[in-house]
Amino acid sequence: MQKIKIIFTILLALSPTFAFADTATTTNASATSTSTSATAPTSTPGSVLGMQTLQIPAIIGQIKQAKAQLSAINLNHALIPVYKTIKNKKTKKTSSVVSKYNLGDKDIALAILDPSSGNTIITVGRQNGKAMVFPDPAVDVQLVKFNGVNSKFQVNRPAGGTVIALKYLISSADSGSKTAIENGLSQAIYVPYSDSLGSPDVVAYGANYLNNLINNVTLQLQNIPSQAIPGEMITQAIPPAMIKALIYAEHTDTATVLYGGDTQGTINQLNILLATNEGDAFKYSVSTAAARGIAQFIPSTYDSLVKRHPEAGLNPDFVAGMADHLNSIKAMYLLLDDYAGAVRVQASQGFVASRVFDYGAASYNGGTSRVAKAVNTFGSSWNADRSGDINSTQAQINSLSYQAKSLKKKIAATKDKKTKATLQAQLAAAQNQLASDNNQLAQLKAASLKNETVNYLAKIYKVIQYFNDQQA
Repeated sequence: MQKIKIIFTILLALSPTFAFADTATTTNASATSTSTSATAPTSTPGSVLGMQTLQIPAIIGQIKQAKAQLSAINLNHALIPVYKTIKNKKTKKTSSVVSKYNLGDKDIALAILDPSSGNTIITVGRQNGKAMVFPDPAVDVQLVKFNGVNSKFQVNRPAGGTVIALKYLISSADSGSKTAIENGLSQAIYVPYSDSLGSPDVVAYGANYLNNLINNVTLQLQNIPSQAIPGEMITQAIPPAMIKALIYAEHTDTATVLYGGDTQGTINQLNILLATNEGDAFKYSVSTAAARGIAQFIPSTYDSLVKRHPEAGLNPDFVAGMADHLNSIKAMYLLLDDYAGAVRVQASQGFVASRVFDYGAASYNGGTSRVAKAVNTFGSSWNADRSGDINSTQAQINSLSYQAKSLKKKIAATKDKKTKATLQAQLAAAQNQLASDNNQLAQLKAASLKNETVNYLAKIYKVIQYFNDQQA
């Protein structure tokens, strides 16, 4: 596949969209509400990472005010003691002692924008596990879908209201000693995704925020040599637009993009989260594999990258590094180039310089060894879907296995020497073909990209095409 022209030649990474890992439960807190008038200017010049940005949409100003109000709210929580009975060996008397504590109810605070007045209402509710209750009579809010700080709400009162920010108590341990639970609690202020926040100026503001980040990273990496293409700098080997596409792909649903869904809508979701949360976007996004942040790195991958590239000045702390967008995107750039460089070494004959990003992105999902095997085995069609070939070969193996089993039964039941000799020759031929097909299947499986990686690349190409269409 040739590089798609224009600015976007990109690949996307497969990951759970908006997967917020946190083991939340709630507190015994009294509900309170306050109302403040939003006085944010309609448009205000601003800057992101020292680079000029679009004018700030009015709703962004209201969100910033709401976050400031939420910062003053104290979230309470309840610890529930768990007792166990012990028996004194000498006195034979029993007594109850606290064996551990469980995290009980905890507070959650919402900032709700009332469209009729322009005021922001702050209300505090209670959360227990994935259930939330907001007893404040000034509001009527229902939890639609639990997803940690990115949970979805429906506001019935005030009519047409929108949750424009929340304050949430993240817990890393829901059971254990008091110290362990208390030390694992942290308060997060975040803007959960909402369709009602997706005005065109907000979407553009989020896209511009990401563009400025990538431009800043490009400046910082422009003098670092590429591992993938000797003689070039890393930002020459991998154009910035590819990194942008990879980021969108990391947080875009594969099925939606590949099977006729609303690609623009899913991309807009990312832009809205970036616009409303800026540096905090995806800060609390943790997958089941412990991948974190906008880059979705796991600890071991990030730690090894930091050691390989001291010249890049990456933050050595994994959690802090993944929470920093500039640092995370820099790490993505470096890792893609490293991966493509590893493919160049392992598959030197089939390596094509124009496919550097493709190799890097495929390795990002499926590992360099398998990508290199695919390049060595299949050449220019290394990224093709071979599930059909694998399935047909497996079907042939199944048929030959049944044939061989049947022939063995016939041979055992045959007394005629001539007939037996004929059947034995047929069995030998079937067994030889079976051995050949099994060997072919093993090679196919070892050298072919996994379906997950094939779909991952297909999603990236689809996103690239989307951006190319927008450019056109």
